[in-house]
Amino acid sequence: MKFITQNNDVAKLFLPRNKDCHKGTFGTLVIVGGCEKYAGAPFLASLGASALRVGTGIIKIAVPKFLVPALQHRVVECTIFPLDDKDGYICLNEKQFEQLSQKTTAIICGMGIGYTQQTQQTVKFLIDNANCPLLFDADALNAISKDVSILNNHKQQIIITPHIGEMARLTGLDTQYIKQNKERVATQFAQKHNLVVHLKDSNSVTTDGNNLAINQSGTPAMAKGGSGDLLAGIIGGLLARGISPFEATFAGAYIAGKAAEKAVEQSNEYSLLPSDTANEVAFVVSEIIKNR
Repeated sequence: MKFITQNNDVAKLFLPRNKDCHKGTFGTLVIVGGCEKYAGAPFLASLGASALRVGTGIIKIAVPKFLVPALQHRVVECTIFPLDDKDGYICLNEKQFEQLSQKTTAIICGMGIGYTQQTQQTVKFLIDNANCPLLFDADALNAISKDVSILNNHKQQIIITPHIGEMARLTGLDTQYIKQNKERVATQFAQKHNLVVHLKDSNSVTTDGNNLAINQSGTPAMAKGGSGDLLAGIIGGLLARGISPFEATFAGAYIAGKAAEKAVEQSNEYSLLPSDTANEVAFVVSEIIKNR
């Protein structure tokens, strides 16, 4: 099945809530990221507008422990989980990650994490041991590209969200070829590795290898660092609620694009910030609910 994502495709994911629900009803999202060089990225991904505002119950931000003081005064709706670090990067401590994964319903990893050998070890540990769906973005994808075989025989559902350049590193294909054959490249990779691919571009493609959704929402103003972190947070928030990876991904892309379209009305294509877009997620969800 191939389709262009519309409001009705997303509305079915926002049904009325039962009166006796609680925060645990809507899942726990863990965000793993941050390093000395990219300290702000995991914070952006965890903004209430990017995960809590699409309905997730609990957000945990797992960052190198040296970043905790810098985040404490800015993060009020989420829990901060300090991770061991070395030379400004997350250092894999298996016991910490086992503790972090308890009662978690989705993990997203890669935003601002930087690339080191420890990054690759962290990604591999999550693939080998996590018992919940995973989303990999940014430098987590670069870590995978060093040894794509780590995706073989994974036991949990996985989403990857590469842009064209990252997809080139994952596949070894030329960027121009990928851009001209997005649907084919994304579908073949999804089939080969049994996962969901969201290939980011002006018209993004989401596929699980069988179904394919094209996203046409958005604006050129989104061509700015941080937009991908925001998208990962939205998709992760939906995923943590128990929504299927394919649906969470195409819906997240649609919401992010629509939020940017709304935000740019108050700004312009040059000045729009990802945080401006984040602030419009609640408006977009409200419109979706109204029209379901």
